[in-house]
Order: sequence, then C-alpha cells, then structure tokens
Amino acid sequence: MHRKPKGDLNAVLTAGVVAVRDAGHRENAGQRIVQGTDTAADVRAISCGWALYKKGGYGSLFGVPVETRAEIASEIERLRQAGAGVLKVMASGLVSLKDPGMVTPGGFDSEELLFLVQEAAAHGMGVMAHANGERAILAAAKAGVRSIEHGFFMTERALDVLARKGVFWVPTAGALQRAARSPAASEAAEVFAIDLIRDHLEMIHRAHRTGVPLAVGTDCVLPDPGYQAAYEAELAFFEESGIPRDEVIVIASEGGAKLLGISTGSSSINKTASSK
Repeated sequence: MHRKPKGDLNAVLTAGVVAVRDAGHRENAGQRIVQGTDTAADVRAISCGWALYKKGGYGSLFGVPVETRAEIASEIERLRQAGAGVLKVMASGLVSLKDPGMVTPGGFDSEELLFLVQEAAAHGMGVMAHANGERAILAAAKAGVRSIEHGFFMTERALDVLARKGVFWVPTAGALQRAARSPAASEAAEVFAIDLIRDHLEMIHRAHRTGVPLAVGTDCVLPDPGYQAAYEAELAFFEESGIPRDEVIVIASEGGAKLLGISTGSSSINKTASSK
C-alpha cells in the first residue's frame, strides 16, 4: 500500500502530478518535504535543497551566495551531503517589472557556469538554470545544463542551441503573469507582461516545432494551495502557444519524466509529471 504524501504535497497530488522538482529555498524547506516522501509514495519529489547564486546578484531568497571556485565546490559538496538530487543555479536576474524590457542584475559568467556543471556532474547531479535573456540562456546551454528555467526573452538562436544540445526548457509563463497581476505591479508592468508572454508563447511553439525538449513547471513554492490552478494555467499556456492538447499531455508526462530521470515504464509515471 502506498503511503499518502504529507500535507505539503497534497496540492501536487490533487493536480494529478506524480513527480515534482523542488527548486530550492535558502532555508532548505523543500528538502524537508522530500525527506518526508519516499520513492514508493504517491508523489515522487526531487529537491535541489537550496540554489547557488553569484555573490552580489539575484538569488538571496532561494540560495547561498558563492564567488570563487573553492566556494562553489564546497557548497556543492554540502548540498550532496544534504541529499540534493539536482543543482539549481542563478544564471541571470529577474524579468524587471519596474524597468520593462530589462533583466535585473545577477548571474554567473560562461566559465563559472561550465565549472558549476562539471562540479555538479562529479557528484552525480544535473543542473537546472534560472536564465532570462539570450546571453544567459546561451551561456547556460553551452555549459551543459540540464534545463533552462523561465527563459524569458528567448531567441531563435538560443532555441537552436537548446535543440542541438538537448537542453530542456521549462517556460513558466504563468509565473510572469502572476507577478504582473500582483497588487505591487503597475498597470504599465501588466501591459508589458502581456506583450512578453505573447512573444514567449510564440517561442514555445517554435521550440516544440524544432525539437527542443519541453517540460511543465509552475514556479510555485511548496506548500502552495494554489498549485493546481497554477499547474493547469501552465498547461493552458502550452495549448495557447499552438501545441495540440494531446501533445501538451505528452510534454507534461513524458517530458517531465525524462527531465527528472524517471522511467516511464510504470503506469503511475504515465500520469502527468511536473517540475516545480
């Protein structure tokens, strides 16, 4: 008999999701959720523990600042000992809603990203990279990350590299929509976000057409009672991009399973799988 997941994962299960990545928090809250869920449970969870970000840049809410190679290596070893199953790195800042069209400061350079990927691989971990803007996306993809998270301001040049290297893209269109609709956002920010999401959806469609591996992610921080609504909104965005519903389901199930390294041989994994 399967053990029911803890309350933190009930919203995930309710959404029909059977596998999820936790993308990290500086207090390692996600790892505590994962440690309370075994691989026989109804929801399989993989956590990065906490993210790594470039000292002085974006990422303080989600991770630990690093600057030198020695600091990077030490922190990755600490993550391995904490049971992290994937490494999350901040390859760029955020899409700015205060200065529309810009990405806030932050991110590792190409050589640092390559070292992060190599060091993670030495500990058996792939890398998920928060990356917005062509420069950051290209640098992360060329360094060999497993996935690009968000990927706003995606370009055809960047899509070509993702397709060629087999790097997954987790577009999280709903994350920007929710941020733009928050009380703190201005009317101008919401208008900008609407235009950017339209462009984002066009890139999602092109990515699917050109063979870029895709997966679904909500960018929710668990536990989140709004997870199901956020997840369903992401599926709707994929459809709105022009991808047929049946192919969206394949992205959500098989794409998610491949990204998480889960076999699709069992019937349980053939349900919708998602990454956070």
